[in-house]
Amino acid sequence: MIWLRSLYPVRRAERGIVGLLYTLLSITVVANWVGKVGSNSIFIKSVGVKYLPIAYVIAPVVLLVASSVIFSLVGRMRRRDLFIWYVGIVTVLSVAAQVLLPVTSTDYWFTYVLAQVVKDTIYLIFWVYVGNLFDSEQSKRIFPLFAGSLLVGKIVGGFMAAALTPVIHSESFMAIEAAGFALAFVILILFRRHLPEGEGAVAVEKGQPKSIGERMAGSLNGYKLVSRDKLLRPFGVNIFFWYFLMQIANYLFAAGLDAASRAGTLQQSQDDYTLLYASVYTSGSIVALGIQTFLTGGLIRRLGVSVVIFAFPLWYLATFGAGTYFGLAAGAGLLIAVLLQAAERIVIPAVHLPATQIIYSQVASTVRPRARAFFSGGLNAVAEIGAALVLIAGAISASPQVVLGFGTVCSALFVVNTVSLRRALGRRIIQNLRSEDPELRRNASQMLHGEGRAVPTAELQGLLGESSADIEARVRLALTRRGKLRVAAGNTE
Repeated sequence: MIWLRSLYPVRRAERGIVGLLYTLLSITVVANWVGKVGSNSIFIKSVGVKYLPIAYVIAPVVLLVASSVIFSLVGRMRRRDLFIWYVGIVTVLSVAAQVLLPVTSTDYWFTYVLAQVVKDTIYLIFWVYVGNLFDSEQSKRIFPLFAGSLLVGKIVGGFMAAALTPVIHSESFMAIEAAGFALAFVILILFRRHLPEGEGAVAVEKGQPKSIGERMAGSLNGYKLVSRDKLLRPFGVNIFFWYFLMQIANYLFAAGLDAASRAGTLQQSQDDYTLLYASVYTSGSIVALGIQTFLTGGLIRRLGVSVVIFAFPLWYLATFGAGTYFGLAAGAGLLIAVLLQAAERIVIPAVHLPATQIIYSQVASTVRPRARAFFSGGLNAVAEIGAALVLIAGAISASPQVVLGFGTVCSALFVVNTVSLRRALGRRIIQNLRSEDPELRRNASQMLHGEGRAVPTAELQGLLGESSADIEARVRLALTRRGKLRVAAGNTE
């Protein structure tokens, strides 16, 4: 029974809302995953892998526009309603993509971009809605479960794609995405009253700016608010490296699969690509789910977020470094590309994503949704465009070793930035323990247990005698583990 509780660490009062959110996220991820596999296959085989970097520019630009719309609506709509509207709109667009596919070749681009943008925005919408529903203690228990939902969705979607390929073929997969989002929309409508409204539009919104110029000014102020935060600044740089390096790895992986699936007719090569794509990604997601189920929660509780966030940049440093050393000749190229992709398929969903989501709990609730919107829909798009420009310049085709070496250097900078992020998180915990905001104080005290190593000893000692009894007890426990309690006590006498 204890073992089962550790796999599903949800308390009785939380089960209804967590179960409903888990189901909705799984359904939408399954649907998008099938659509994404099909759209990738159609684009690579019908348009060509050499045009993929151009799509890497178009998709982030569309993502920037979509995220800007979401960003502007976060404070003007109930987040539950924003979630419902989003799912309904994606349903309509997916139907349009499927209907237009046999009509015009332009739809190859539209289908690819739609699937990619939905992949990013569904996470953005979900975390914007869910992020403020749970405190820090709940987040540590529940957010890894939602990360597991992402993996379950990808695994089921991968198996569905493989099973459906010989039946309806890749060009019909957007219909599956439309059906999945339609099902999620129906569930949202039926269970609307069981979902918390979330923060958003209130009575004072009547006095909010309505003109386009006023709204743009308001959005700019929101970006400035995010950029001034001393924790979010290094966090933003961290996210830039995340998506920049991941996009380069994506191209290497796509090129490797394209080279391995060129036999037969166009439809056969599309289906072969789909099967390879689905098998690699599904197997990676199964591994990630095993890690998330049995290890992630314990790792975060034992080591703390400030340690766990190093897994991702160190993986890229090792794999880009290996690619630089061994090259991409013969079989080594596909192997290294798969290892680079393992970061996105395994390390990110199993470890990095749940850890980074917890960092947001140390940001004021007024800033938190704007930060999520900016990072998840704005900054990552800029990073992907930057990576695409590198690829468009011909660096991969002309000299992949140079790009791999560049990736290695960027990965090293990624690690250095993570050190800065760790320090900023430690300082923010101390700052929040002194905050007048009760939510920030509670979240900081809850994180102190696992993040004590990130907080300087002198800062911890300074809290003795000036904090509440509960916080002081947590501080004393952290100092005791460091063997510094006697020194601290001597300083406070």
